[in-house]
Amino acid sequence: MPIFTYKALNADGQNLNGELESSNRVSALQELASRGTFVTQIAEKRERVFSFFQRSDQPEKIHVRPKHIAVLTRQLATSLEAGLPLMTALEVIGKELDHRPSRELLKRLGDRVQQGDSLSDALAEYPKIFSPMYTRLVRVGESGGVLDAVLSQLADMLDRQIELRERIKTASIYPCILLLVGIVSVVIIVSVIVPRIVSSLGTETFLLPWPTRVLMGLSDFLRNFWWLVLVLLGGFVVGWRQMVLRGPGRPWWDMVKLRIPILGRLITQIEASRFSRSLGILVHTGVTITEALAVTKDTVQNVVIRNAVQLLAKSIQAGESIATPLGRCNLFPPLMVQMVRVGESTGRLDEMLLRSAKIHESEAKVTLDRFVNVLPVLMILVLAVLIGFIVSGLVLAIVEFQTTGIGG
Repeated sequence: MPIFTYKALNADGQNLNGELESSNRVSALQELASRGTFVTQIAEKRERVFSFFQRSDQPEKIHVRPKHIAVLTRQLATSLEAGLPLMTALEVIGKELDHRPSRELLKRLGDRVQQGDSLSDALAEYPKIFSPMYTRLVRVGESGGVLDAVLSQLADMLDRQIELRERIKTASIYPCILLLVGIVSVVIIVSVIVPRIVSSLGTETFLLPWPTRVLMGLSDFLRNFWWLVLVLLGGFVVGWRQMVLRGPGRPWWDMVKLRIPILGRLITQIEASRFSRSLGILVHTGVTITEALAVTKDTVQNVVIRNAVQLLAKSIQAGESIATPLGRCNLFPPLMVQMVRVGESTGRLDEMLLRSAKIHESEAKVTLDRFVNVLPVLMILVLAVLIGFIVSGLVLAIVEFQTTGIGG
């Protein structure tokens, strides 16, 4: 039988620490309660077993993608709404799934629930799969007896986030292909085609027009130091990823993105919809506004806006309303600030937040379509300028050869 370690208080208020062998967590709690103790913490003792092939008895990690979590959440909500007990719902859904990691995840959650843990405690064991907001909402649903309704709201939120994420991925495919083809084309033209055309003229490089000399210098550099280009490019990518995307330069980069005309508007609308929906769901389930903001902060991707949400919580704790510091930071859309102000004055803050989320989700889709239409045009213009410079360098060299006979 498993062994449980516990911390408890006796009748005199003294702290007790010990171990207890029992069949499951519920039986262990009952045994300790029969002794007249109040348990403050209990957990199953897991002994490490080392071998040549396996370092410990910890279960292997599970990787479940967000779209599978959305499906699981929807199915679990539907099962609970149909009246099935939680344990039965987990078992039934697990048998119907074709995705092996999802089945394993449900099995582990079911084992924890069967041992006496709550579903929220079981979810908290997988922070990389279930966000703090997800776990917090499930805990609220359990305590309020509305777990099915909370899971349904979570499923709706996950579906909208996944839909927007997929739209962004789909929209970025064409610009990425265009950029890759353009770079490859320019490299081939400069390093292969330009030297052959210029060498056929049979003239010294210093006698050529300056655009042609620039092209020849770039061509020689690419042919002789291509390895250096790759090293510098790889170093730039690694440095950018570590210092900017994941390091101290992240706030600066997020601020730069907010100031780019169309992209900044798109990011603001996406973050506003994510913030409004998360906060609206939490407030609707009865979570206090300060606790809801602490959880909602982790759902915001942009560091600048996330810091603003953190300051927003401090302002509310100081006695201000939500709308005042929300509008003062100048990072959220004015319509959202106005709807929050109306929600506060009418006592329907959760309703106005969810309505604001729908509005900004729709606007984000329109802005995304506009951004997708503008970005390829800008990339084509840049490529046209580069290719135009290459062509002008070749044409000037040929014209100079024909008029002055510098190759003769």
